[in-house]
Amino acid sequence: MIQVFNTLTRQKEPFTPIRAGEAGLYVCGVTPYDDCHIGHLMGPVLFDAVSRWLLARGLRVRFVNNITDIDDKIINRAKASGESWKAISERYTEQYFTCMRRLHVRTVTDHPRCTEYIPQMIAYIGDLVAKDRAYVAADGVYYDVLKQPDYGKLTGRRLDDMISGSRVERDAGLRHPADFALWKLAKPGEPSWDSPWGGGRPGWHIECSVMSLGTLGETFDIHGGGDDLKFPHHENEIAQGEAHGGSYARCWMHNGLIQYEGVKVGKSDPRMKDPAFAQRFKAVHLIDEHGAAVLRFLVLQGHYRRPSEFAEKAITAARTALAKMHRQFGELLDEPLMDTGRESDFLAEIAARPASPAVSSHRDGFFSAMDDDFGTGSAIAHLFSILSEARKLEPAQARQALIIARDLGRSIGLFQPGDGADTSSAEAASSKLSAVMELVIALRQQARANRAFATSDRIRDALTAAGITVKDAKDGASWILGGASDQAMERVMALVIGLREQARTDKDFAASDRIRDGLAATGITLNDGTSGTQWTAI
Repeated sequence: MIQVFNTLTRQKEPFTPIRAGEAGLYVCGVTPYDDCHIGHLMGPVLFDAVSRWLLARGLRVRFVNNITDIDDKIINRAKASGESWKAISERYTEQYFTCMRRLHVRTVTDHPRCTEYIPQMIAYIGDLVAKDRAYVAADGVYYDVLKQPDYGKLTGRRLDDMISGSRVERDAGLRHPADFALWKLAKPGEPSWDSPWGGGRPGWHIECSVMSLGTLGETFDIHGGGDDLKFPHHENEIAQGEAHGGSYARCWMHNGLIQYEGVKVGKSDPRMKDPAFAQRFKAVHLIDEHGAAVLRFLVLQGHYRRPSEFAEKAITAARTALAKMHRQFGELLDEPLMDTGRESDFLAEIAARPASPAVSSHRDGFFSAMDDDFGTGSAIAHLFSILSEARKLEPAQARQALIIARDLGRSIGLFQPGDGADTSSAEAASSKLSAVMELVIALRQQARANRAFATSDRIRDALTAAGITVKDAKDGASWILGGASDQAMERVMALVIGLREQARTDKDFAASDRIRDGLAATGITLNDGTSGTQWTAI
């Protein structure tokens, strides 16, 4: 039986669906006002693995991932750019969908949009007002947290603590500093919908409560989202959801966030003010740079409740490990997905395949790991063990072991046809750029040592134009890429060829030869011709 850690009860519990044979899963989606951040995809990737496993265990899953397509951030972006809020929302929503498709997020069944549910939200708010759980203020309608005796139960916060830690003035019209907006009256020029309380738009928290009601019903099985949504968003959803219908989500699951070198990456992170640092976390950039298969593997190799590390070393390690697995699978990786009609039949077929005792043990271990709070990290460790065992077996048995490992991985969205080429391409591009950058950093350090500051500045400016930021430290220089490897590689090679040409013009043939030999050591050859110098990577 599947066990799930419930944030609300702070313990693992047997997963018993409300309706036999079915599972309802709601995961908070994106507010589409800017380029999609990789943090926005953490939930979809992790809960796609959860959904896949529920399907594999024989359940019919309705997986809802909403789009908050009207929000202050979208409105502010529209005011600043002069573009309509609808156009902004549509553009970034489509980018979000594209990223999910590339990351093999396949099991979402519903993408409700806030603007499709405005009438239902108005009715929902009206019900809360009628029940005296909400009140009308000068600028909208607010939920009255004092009417919710157990408000704060998800996070363990007490209302007294919220009062002492609040900066909200009592004369702002709120009965309590923690009261939150259900309906916000519109300011001149802002989008609005008619309501009994005046033209305006819904507050953030009411949107998810109404969209989950419209798709999954008053009470449903699992509500998921990032750790950063526990308070106030999910706490407020629980309050208004229980006030409206008496019960809300049975189980609350929260995924860890992203971090860089052990430090959480968020909007308030001062490092995000550095454009190059911020660029590296944009989803499109990361997928282009490292490949979707690598990023999905990186996220799933840990436990969903823990942070995911996105430092370069972690991504490189994930890419290396996944590429090694792909090479061992060989042509098996590109075989089409098995069509057995139902995911549970697929899993039963894997379980029935003949295997050596060791492979069978790790297959069972994979099942147990996934049944234990969707432990993808432990499950992937069993896949590594199966591949290790396969190397000890004679060819026919080894092939069966590889098929078992591949299909177990496919049950959580890994090892899809085409992933091998994706991983190999990303691995090759990143590896080649890293090798050339070692040479460029060395050339820059030599120029600074020789007080050739014009050359040093030339290198810095060219790297900046290539989307590469160099940071100097006592233990040497490091660099961060803010774009795709293949595009950066073209610019970096143009820089290196230009430095070599300058050395030849200055008759510094020793320096010219060092550059040529340094490139040769990375597998790059230079060909001088009448139309200029061309380069070829081996």
